[in-house]
Amino acid sequence: MIFDSNQLFAHFLHIISPSDEMLEKMIPRVYWSIENIELSEDMQNKLIKNFPQDYKKSKSAYNEASEKIKKLLNQLEKLQIIFLKTLLNDNDQTDTIVSSRVLFSRRFQSFTQENMIYWRNDPMLKLPGPVLLSTFFRLLFLLCELLSEELVNVNDLKVHPNIFYLENYNFFGIERIGGTFSYLKNMYKEIIKSKLGPPFNSQNDDDIDIIVALYDFVQADVDDDVIEINSAAGLITILTRIIRNTEDRNANIHIADAVMNRILSFDHLPIDKIHVFSVLLNNIMCLYHVACHRQLIEYVAFKERLAELSIDYALVDYELKTTNENNDVLELTLKDIEKKVCLSSRHVAWLKSLIFVAANEQVLEWILMIISNTLKYCSDIEEELFRFVPDFYIDNLLGLAVLLPDYTNITQKFDDIIVGKKWLATLIAEILMKIFNDQRIIHPKSREIITQGITLYLTHPKSIVLLQEVSEKLRLRAIKSIFKPMERKIWIKTNLILMLIWYGSGFAFRYVRPPHLKNKHVSTQGALEEIVFSNMGTVRPPATVLQNDIRKFIAYDKETASNFINNSLNYLNWAFSEFISLFQEIKDINGNNSFIISSEEVNKLKMCGKSFIYTVTLLRVIEMMIHFDRNIIINQEGSLGRVFQLICQILNRINASSSTFSQILASSLPYMECVHKFTILVATTGVLLSMLEGEINKKVSEENAERPSMISSIPEITDVLISDPNFNLSSLDFIILSENENDEPFSLNFCK
Repeated sequence: MIFDSNQLFAHFLHIISPSDEMLEKMIPRVYWSIENIELSEDMQNKLIKNFPQDYKKSKSAYNEASEKIKKLLNQLEKLQIIFLKTLLNDNDQTDTIVSSRVLFSRRFQSFTQENMIYWRNDPMLKLPGPVLLSTFFRLLFLLCELLSEELVNVNDLKVHPNIFYLENYNFFGIERIGGTFSYLKNMYKEIIKSKLGPPFNSQNDDDIDIIVALYDFVQADVDDDVIEINSAAGLITILTRIIRNTEDRNANIHIADAVMNRILSFDHLPIDKIHVFSVLLNNIMCLYHVACHRQLIEYVAFKERLAELSIDYALVDYELKTTNENNDVLELTLKDIEKKVCLSSRHVAWLKSLIFVAANEQVLEWILMIISNTLKYCSDIEEELFRFVPDFYIDNLLGLAVLLPDYTNITQKFDDIIVGKKWLATLIAEILMKIFNDQRIIHPKSREIITQGITLYLTHPKSIVLLQEVSEKLRLRAIKSIFKPMERKIWIKTNLILMLIWYGSGFAFRYVRPPHLKNKHVSTQGALEEIVFSNMGTVRPPATVLQNDIRKFIAYDKETASNFINNSLNYLNWAFSEFISLFQEIKDINGNNSFIISSEEVNKLKMCGKSFIYTVTLLRVIEMMIHFDRNIIINQEGSLGRVFQLICQILNRINASSSTFSQILASSLPYMECVHKFTILVATTGVLLSMLEGEINKKVSEENAERPSMISSIPEITDVLISDPNFNLSSLDFIILSENENDEPFSLNFCK
């Protein structure tokens, strides 16, 4: 009844947020600060020193009020969990009736499926995100408690993979990492039969006929572009809801009964503790994927809003203290911001008492551990059946790993992997390296998430150490898969990984942010390669272990390495040509001096910025490859000349576009923040130095020293460079020119 009556079950587990007026009574004094907010150096110097000190006096009162709220909420949550524990009683079964826990797990399955459908297709019927998040946390707390009480080994907890193969537990609308459930079921049905045994190794043909007969009926009410019905379990969930709102309910109700009785009977399913716990955990993870992670991100936005308002307040307050102009306007503005920041501070206090608490952080770490254990077990043991793992396991893995580091902090950075729990971060690193480019994973989003995870591990000094501590076998397998031919979209992501591995070792490649962006706000929106290119994480040492792995691979498989660098040169030629072409068109956009940019022009700006990023990324990867072994270029006929041809073209075109670079730098065109001479010229110079490294310091023999005019005195590789028709010595002036205040002509000395 509690599931069916407008889903009162979930509402009962929810704690409604108080109104703004009530919050003001509960938290009469507020506190905020900018000390923990990441600011540029000049902003810190002028704002923190002048930030009002009066608010610090309110800190203790603010914290006391928050703590009082937390204690009251904790008492209420305990009562909700006691109620929930009654529903999950496992000792009331009889000879003919299963326990309350088993019944609950079956109803919760339908509850999760229905809410997934509504969240994706029917906003009017969906339960609100805060309600589902409360349900998620209460169930998670209780399951953690029950598993600790009833199972001996809680350190190796995982979802039993058998439930992934059962139609009764297949959510439609959820894909598997190895393809659709219907395809995988037909492909591996014999393996599944032998694995599950009776009564799962047979199915009545009449049952299948009923599903086919009902398909058209259901599809008449459901948009088949959004939902794929590939299981009886999914079919009955939506069918019962549709029939409930259909005029000819009486005419169709017997169909629902037939399916429910003949297809969805749970009587044949296991009812042991491991199975039931696995079903409940799987449903909870699905619920988190559908709604709860999104709701947590919305709550994090309250933290970000408070940080933004705090900075706005500090800026206006500083201006009011340091200028005598427009004081009346500034005072009104300051009062308006103060009202907003007070309200925002109270909202954050409520969230820090209810959502962002240490207890919630611990159970999120616990579920992350279970996700990790499940993925590791399925990957190691289940062989081809690993493909059946739902895609939300990998999605939740990275989502939680990024959310947790700053979970209870007042600010959320999203720039780190969970390294506080070393054992857990190490386990995740091992999983990511193991399933990176795993051929059993064909789901595009899952593959991209795995690549993103490895990329994030490479942006922080502690997580890099963990990634390099993964077994050599897994590291080399991951490196080998990077060098295999792949489609352009995946190639872009994997080249970013190689560039980050090379970070700290390339020519002038030790910056976290390019010099021209050092004291500027950098957007955190866009594709991963765009974000990382403008902000490469935290200052860290080079990933020498992974670099040595690449060196080993090149020595072991020169043919694959040669093919890879040839493909990289092809992509470089394409990316740079795209950039230059679009760059000239953007000059015209900038010359219009118009505040309105058309959608077509916005697309050009996006593509131009991306092409620039691809070009620099490729240059860094080529620099690394040549540095490790120049012979992969030298020993290929024509490749040496091709490399220098591209280098000369890049140097000449960049120098010829000086005025355009200056215009772009002075403008505020969107998506062009990353474009600057420094990043592309130092990367190009890095390739040049890698090629010439063996000859730069080479001593000229006495014989050649006596005949400096003879061509034989010029080293072989240098000779190929200066023999290129496009070689222009003046294109390298930026290396030796002294600093110029106007940034033109460009000089590396300007970026010290």
